[in-house]
Order: sequence, then C-alpha cells, then structure tokens
Amino acid sequence: MSYPRPTPYYWLSIYYGAYFFAFGVYLPFWSVWLAWLGLSADDIGIVLGAGVMARFVVNLTLTPRFHLPEHLLPAIRWLSFLATVIGFLHLMATPDLLWLTALSIAINSVIGPSIPVSDALANHYNRRKLIDYGRARLWGSLAFVVGSMMAGTLVERFGPPIIVPLAAGALLLTWCWSLSSPQQLPAKEETQAMVRTPLLQVLRVKSVLVFLATVSFIQGSHAAYYAFSAIHWTQAGVSDVMVGYLWSFGVVVEVMMFALAAKLFGNWQVQSLFRLAALAVILRWCLTGWSTDLGVLFAAQSLHGLTFGVAHIAAMRYIQQQASDKIMALQALYSAIPMGVIMALLTVVSGELYEQLSGDSFYAMALLGLPVLLLTLKTDTAGEAVRS
Repeated sequence: MSYPRPTPYYWLSIYYGAYFFAFGVYLPFWSVWLAWLGLSADDIGIVLGAGVMARFVVNLTLTPRFHLPEHLLPAIRWLSFLATVIGFLHLMATPDLLWLTALSIAINSVIGPSIPVSDALANHYNRRKLIDYGRARLWGSLAFVVGSMMAGTLVERFGPPIIVPLAAGALLLTWCWSLSSPQQLPAKEETQAMVRTPLLQVLRVKSVLVFLATVSFIQGSHAAYYAFSAIHWTQAGVSDVMVGYLWSFGVVVEVMMFALAAKLFGNWQVQSLFRLAALAVILRWCLTGWSTDLGVLFAAQSLHGLTFGVAHIAAMRYIQQQASDKIMALQALYSAIPMGVIMALLTVVSGELYEQLSGDSFYAMALLGLPVLLLTLKTDTAGEAVRS
C-alpha cells in the first residue's frame, strides 16, 4: 500500500519537530549528563566548547558547499544518519575527557550544518511560495519545548542516564523521516548564480565585520546559560522538572516573539533591533546571576524572546537585505563565527568562570551587551552593504 508523499510544509514541519525535540533534550541537559559522569565544570566547558568549535569548522568549510537546491535533501539525509549513529555511540561513553571530547566534536560536526542546510531548503520552498517559513519553523520551536519538558520529567524520575537514549531516539526518528520525500523535490534554479562567493571577499566588507561582532556579543552571552544553567539551578535546589519548564518557558516566549515580530518590529531598523537585544542581555543575565528564586528566573527567561529571538530576527533581516549571491556565504559565516567559534571560546571561558564564581559568572555574560550599544551597523538598500 502506497501513501501520498507529504507536502513541503508537512515534510519540513515533521523534520523540524523531530530534530528540535532532540535539541531540546541536548541543549539544557547535556551538561547535567556530563556532570553525572563525574566531569568538573572546567572539563564540561572543554567538552562543550570543543563541540561548538567543531560546528565552526564544519559550517565554514562544508556548509557553503551545499549551495545547490538539489544537494540539500541528500545532505539532510546523510547528516541525520551520521547524527543517529554518533548519538547512540554516547551510550558507550566513559568518564574519559578525551573520549567525551571526541564524541562532542563528532556529534556537533554533523548537527552543526543541519540547521543552515534545512533552513536553506525551507527558504528554497519559501521563495516558490510552497510554504510559509515561519509556520514550518514554529513546529521546531514547539518540539524543543516538548523535548526539554519531557527530558526534565524523565530525568527527575530515572536520573541523568535517560538523557542519551532520549536524544538518540529522537535523532533516529529524524533520520527515518528524512528518508521520505516531499511532493515537490528541490529543483535546480536556472537563474541562480552557480559560483559560490568566496567567504574572504564577504569578510572584507566593514559592515559585515560589524554585523558579526554584534551578533557574537549578543549570542555569545548565552554561553554560560547553555552550559551551566541547568547545573546551577539544580544545585540551588530547583528540580529537574522545573529546569525543563524554565527552558521551555524561554522558548515559548521566543515562539511568541517570532509570531508577533512582523507586527511589533516591522518598521524597526536592524541596528535598533540589535540594541534592544543588547539591553535585554544586560538585564537578563544580571537577573540570572542575582537570584535562583523561581519568580526571578521566570522573569529572566521571559527575556529570551529578546536576547535570542529579536537578535536572530535582526540577523536574518540583515542577511536578507544583501545581494542574493552573498546570502549563502553570510549564512555560513553567521553559523560559523558568532554561533560557532565565539560560542565555543566563551563556553570554555564560562567553565573557568563557573568553577570560580558559580552563579556570579552570569554577570560576566551581562557585560557582553555593552559593546553592542556602541557599535554602529550601517545597512543600505538591498545588497549595498556587501557590494561595496
């Protein structure tokens, strides 16, 4: 019996859902699993930082090669398969720093390109008016919420050993779904520029450097949160279930921000959006460092829609304003530098800070919002910032 192939919207919604469910387990609770294995805060920072650095290298070297639409679906399938295999290899992990670092590098090398490649596929369908990108991506954010809440509940009941099989199982479902095909396969675009723009050419533009620095400060400020918030909160007596709720609440606010972005910020300039995010960075991490009272923590988490959501919206808006033949290069740089190498370095630094300062390390993250208020990002009409 044959089943009808899913529409592009349905295919992407399910893919995003399965992938971000796994990410919802990984991001809040991986440090908890590493601590359960016996690693110190310093070592956790090294393991997680090495993984993020791997994303930087892969996104800078491999991701730009997937610039043709017909390459995107096979790439997603191979990346999902490798992520599944490496995910299950974590079941054999031991408290050996080198082994855990190698696993972290391996898994991040395949999950790192997954988001920009799947986003490129979504943008391909979006340009053809076959999907609404925001509606499809929304299911990923909702799945992240479900994943983090379910992980918190299961960790509370069964302990940290449940984290790896839960994440690996979601990666297996992601791979299985990726083997299906949407009704309209990604087709070659005859009008597109077939030559990839060299990354160094894009990096020679001053506004691009300012853009990357701006995003690096804002998104990099999340390093201590991603690596140590769950550990810090549980050590302060917050239950694993409530940790999942706190993470989920932040993502719910992010989803609401994405849904209302056009209405709230449709007429805002890119720089104004970044400065709003920077102010939220200062307030959020000061609140997080100040208290582990649940009321204060939920107030801090309510700012995730600004510190991450608005900053991401501003970054996408900046990229979309550039010349079309530069967009893939800018997407790769965005994934590789602010979300890659800078996040990796700050994750390692966060480990050192948390080892010495515990919750006060979040105040250092708050300081990263200050330079953004001083930077001037110039954007002109479409493409001018990168054509110069």
